Amino acid sequence: STGGKRVHRKASEEEEEKKETKKQRFIKKEDVLPRVATPTSRAPSTLGGVEMARRPRRSTVSVAVPSSALAKAQTLAAKTLVAGQIGRALAICEVDEVVVFQDDGVESSKDASLLARLLEYLETPQYLRRTLCPKHADLSSAGLLPPLDAPHHVRATDFSRWREGVVLRGNLVDVGLDEPIALVGGFNNAAPPPVGARLTVDVEAKKAVSPDAPRVQGGFYWGYRTRAVTSLEELLNRDGYDVVIATSEKGTPALDKDESPFQLPAFSKLLVVFGGPDGLERAKGHDLTKYALWLNVCPNQGSRTIRTEEAVLLAMARLHPFIAKRQAHKK
Repeated sequence: STGGKRVHRKASEEEEEKKETKKQRFIKKEDVLPRVATPTSRAPSTLGGVEMARRPRRSTVSVAVPSSALAKAQTLAAKTLVAGQIGRALAICEVDEVVVFQDDGVESSKDASLLARLLEYLETPQYLRRTLCPKHADLSSAGLLPPLDAPHHVRATDFSRWREGVVLRGNLVDVGLDEPIALVGGFNNAAPPPVGARLTVDVEAKKAVSPDAPRVQGGFYWGYRTRAVTSLEELLNRDGYDVVIATSEKGTPALDKDESPFQLPAFSKLLVVFGGPDGLERAKGHDLTKYALWLNVCPNQGSRTIRTEEAVLLAMARLHPFIAKRQAHKK
């Protein structure tokens, strides 16, 4: 009947309307927002539309933290949160390298391995973690880590000349885009790296470049490298840092002397060393003669103790403007 057809037509129209509403709900964000600008229309000093570049620089900043930074944390989840705080502080203050040194004891060795693994995981771009960071008991609480959100954690919709990638096979590299990039000209005349190796890729040139290229050529902060050493003594005696700063509550409160403004020596490789709960003085291999400066960056603290994760952020934030003035820039 005519009435039945009208009811059927109305029901069909309502069903189509529901489908359209459901479809709109799942429209991709990139289909609604303006398309990402092409490489030729994007300013070279921006990343994802945010000004993040500095003057190209050759100098590096390193931080040394003890494995005892995790000593007071009783569970893996708590230790993971501490590592997350340290990692965030390193990125915020543009630290290029973090070295984990062992304190005495078996637990110190375990914590050194754990801290290094967590910091390395946090620094790795999210799209590479499944490949570069295989499942491990140390990472069972990694979901608690805060995002680093550093410039080298490039989103798929952002333009960046450089991207971190992982070798899939041959010259194919996954750099976090819809399709892998086929590198042109091999790997800088070197032997092809094994499958699963991490690379820094110049996306425009489709070439593998030095991990330092974004910093040296473009002035971008490009994350930190992580390594572990068996002792503070090994770190201070074998690595070529030209300026080493120690932080301690027994140090000189030089940053607070208005009558004698603080001056950081010129450097090409700067190292800032932090102690554990018992202070840097108790660390094996501690030697006052190795330090150019012995600083107390918080002389009027309101707590009896400052934890390592707090000290890293506090000290590096206060030193950051002095470091920026003294960094060796590319000519």
